[in-house]
Amino acid sequence: MATIYYERFDLADEPASETSRLVGAHVFHQASCPALRNYGLYMCGVGTPSGPCEVERIDAPFHVLLVLLGGQAELFEGERRWIIQAGQYGVLPARGRRGFRRIGEKPMPHAWVLLNEDPRWAKLQRDEPWTSHTEYATLVYDSVSLLQRESQLSNAGYHSTLQLPALEILSQQLERLFGLVGVRSEREQALIKVLDAIRHEPSANWSVAELGLQVGLSTTQLHRLCQRLYGLAPAQLVFDIRMQVARERLRQGQRVAEVATALGYQEVASFSRRFSQHFGCAPSRVFAD
Repeated sequence: MATIYYERFDLADEPASETSRLVGAHVFHQASCPALRNYGLYMCGVGTPSGPCEVERIDAPFHVLLVLLGGQAELFEGERRWIIQAGQYGVLPARGRRGFRRIGEKPMPHAWVLLNEDPRWAKLQRDEPWTSHTEYATLVYDSVSLLQRESQLSNAGYHSTLQLPALEILSQQLERLFGLVGVRSEREQALIKVLDAIRHEPSANWSVAELGLQVGLSTTQLHRLCQRLYGLAPAQLVFDIRMQVARERLRQGQRVAEVATALGYQEVASFSRRFSQHFGCAPSRVFAD
């Protein structure tokens, strides 16, 4: 049975802007990333309104997070108000009749996230809206923006986008923002640590058996975890990380032969062939660009 809630929007009728973008969990969202649901997220976006910007919801089944980089906003519930300044964030807990609006004369660059009523976000549910300072405002904004950009590419049919890694980055930024670091299971934390190790030592032995040993899971359990978090099998995930490392090193000016060796390839031709299959262009093109 579908959940029914009400929304009221009062937004400036301005031309579409590069700075107003969103990504949602359903295929009809522009752009879309269904994996958002696995992280307890429904939709997120960035914007920089300079005109009217007011949103009110009644009985919404999600929490609303608003993170400001500049300007001012206020949360409201009836006649009550909570001001948000640059470098602060505000939360509208699920349910109730609550909203937010831009105030003042300055543009309001911000990121927003709709978080499902999920056990992961249980601490966000309070009796009234609330605000807090944060040093991570820019990082949250950047991670939302990155996810939206990569989702656009993925929806357009581009191969080897960073949509799922970008979603993981956003998830970790939200955990840090709310002080939820460590709430993940031991196995998820172990996998994240191993993936970081792959990025630092891409030439090491990262067989599926070795991954399972370090994470503490059987091959089947590891496969399920990687599919749930990243949508890739373990071997595919390792290969994707290695190729991302290769592309970054090429962009930094390293020679193709140097990068091939750093990734553990014995033959440059073999590396070039796999890179071309993955990205659709030869590594020499990346270096040249």
